[in-house]
Amino acid sequence: MHSNPLLPLLARIKLRHLALVVALEETLSLHRAAESLNLSQPAATKLLHEIEEALGATLFERHARGVTPTPYGIVTGRHARLLLLDLTKLHENIEGLRFGIQGTVRLGSVVAAITELVPEAIAVISREQPTLSISLVTDNSDALLAMLESGRLDVMIGRLTGLQHSDNLRIEPLAGEDLRLIVRTGHPLAARPDVTLAELASERWVLQPEASAMRRAIWAVFTLMQLPAPPHPVETSSMLATINILARTELIGVVPSSVAAYFAALGAIRELPIKLPSLEPFGVITMRERPASPALTYTLATLRLAARKKDLQPLVLDE
Repeated sequence: MHSNPLLPLLARIKLRHLALVVALEETLSLHRAAESLNLSQPAATKLLHEIEEALGATLFERHARGVTPTPYGIVTGRHARLLLLDLTKLHENIEGLRFGIQGTVRLGSVVAAITELVPEAIAVISREQPTLSISLVTDNSDALLAMLESGRLDVMIGRLTGLQHSDNLRIEPLAGEDLRLIVRTGHPLAARPDVTLAELASERWVLQPEASAMRRAIWAVFTLMQLPAPPHPVETSSMLATINILARTELIGVVPSSVAAYFAALGAIRELPIKLPSLEPFGVITMRERPASPALTYTLATLRLAARKKDLQPLVLDE
């Protein structure tokens, strides 16, 4: 019978070792890390020596201003955070079985889903599950994916292009969405039903960063029509910043149709009558290897229900 090579490590590494590694990575200070764990600094130093000896690697370089994680420390910190997260989920699952759905679901979302889908789901959750908390983060798909993979998110709603064939991701498509060109209310172009994209090519624009889905989509349109790209754009990933910049300038913006409809209804912007292609579809994305807690399972079901209620028809992606 072969012995388990992990047994010696399991005998030496304790949860408080992992908690210390995470605290050191977050604070970069042995004193502050010890304080956050209610330990004395000598006790924290002893714990750090113990886990470094158990792993056979230096995890943090000590210096006068604190500590800096080594490559070994960065890897250990990532796994320590995931292990502690799993322990937290175990506790929540036990409590959920005992008292009903409890805990916190950390949800990340692109802006296109914030105007209707996510608020609808959160409204249902707050009404039907008052002991379930939602921690919401809004960002672009690339940033959200990094947070999902590192364990800082439980689920994300993001763009699917480039993600469909990843073995580590469980992807459930929800919907696609058109893009809209917008300007401030009172912009000279707002009253022109005959304005063309060629006329706008020389104007200044507010655009998402180069790697974003919206930036790629609008650049593809200019390339297809053999038009020069708008010069010297203002770049921001924030939709609120986009709207506020447009309100004070003559710039042109590109946003998903749901965002345009929301701010147009408030009288903040006007849509230009130029047809643009559909944006890459978005969907619900989770990690395959992580078991879903009752809280996450309920949240996913509520998001699906909200999508149906808002008439977001599920898309079928090619295998």
